[in-house]
Amino acid sequence: MKVKEWFRRFVAGMAIGTGAAIPGVSGAAIAVIFRVYEDIINAVNNFRKKFGWAIAVLIPILLGVILAVGICIVLFHLAFKYLMFVLMCLFAGFLIGSFPGITDEVKNEKITKKAIVLIAIGFIFVIILGALSVIVGKNGFSVTNLFEDPIPWWLYLVLIPVGTIAAVALTVPGLSGSLILLIIGFYRPLVDNAEAWAKAILQGDFSHALPLLGVIGCFGIGCLIGVVVVSKIMNILLTKWRKETFFTIIGFISGSVFVLFFNLEIFNYYCAWAGQEIANVEQILPMWAEMLIGFAVLALCAFASYRLVVMQRKKAELEKQTEEAK
Repeated sequence: MKVKEWFRRFVAGMAIGTGAAIPGVSGAAIAVIFRVYEDIINAVNNFRKKFGWAIAVLIPILLGVILAVGICIVLFHLAFKYLMFVLMCLFAGFLIGSFPGITDEVKNEKITKKAIVLIAIGFIFVIILGALSVIVGKNGFSVTNLFEDPIPWWLYLVLIPVGTIAAVALTVPGLSGSLILLIIGFYRPLVDNAEAWAKAILQGDFSHALPLLGVIGCFGIGCLIGVVVVSKIMNILLTKWRKETFFTIIGFISGSVFVLFFNLEIFNYYCAWAGQEIANVEQILPMWAEMLIGFAVLALCAFASYRLVVMQRKKAELEKQTEEAK
């Protein structure tokens, strides 16, 4: 594999990992934007038949995802506490600017009533997930206390199906795995405890090493199961009903932009703006200043990501002309 192609997939993996860590952003949608989604699906489905090729595709992407998630655990822990609205605007801008690249997949397809229904179904489904995260969270459901020492043995087993559920959303473009975790109450406990335990280990306290490895290991096993199973399903959908699948994905991604600004975490942030005392929220800017910065970040990210789409279109057109000339 060429170094340039390896690096492109590594960067795509970092973007996927970063998006997957944000409630409302779909890691799989980022994969579609970076044009590596179908490569991932094909690699997973042909892992035994084309082992060498599958490894070459997946390794740089997985390394990027792991690095990005590790960085994001620390950065997002701080951002959620101090500058959450700016963070949401950053990713909303990225999704908005990249959206034309997603619609390119169906640009020659006629917009029928069926297509509109599929888009609407995807959009409404994601909006419902965002609303549920607020409703369930505000009703007091929490699993945070389960992560206090000592962690019950059965929690490790529970994390396997939790990881599987998260991986379903990670593998379907437009669905946010982190939002699913947020709805069922596992997002903040996983992020906050992983960050705290890792920090303690770096300071020489290894008492949390086994719980950290156990939590990551069991959650990772669940994710692996989910990715393998759902990848096979998505491969069938993209093979037999490609345009219908992408119309639904467009609905998922459109809804994700709205859900970024309406989920439990950002709702609590709004409450803090209104003067309520919210745990783990310590805003460092007044509301008007953060909104101003946030919207500026949104506009800049939308412009930058759209320019990337334009560059990718030109590259694809050049490659097409080169192939036709042969």
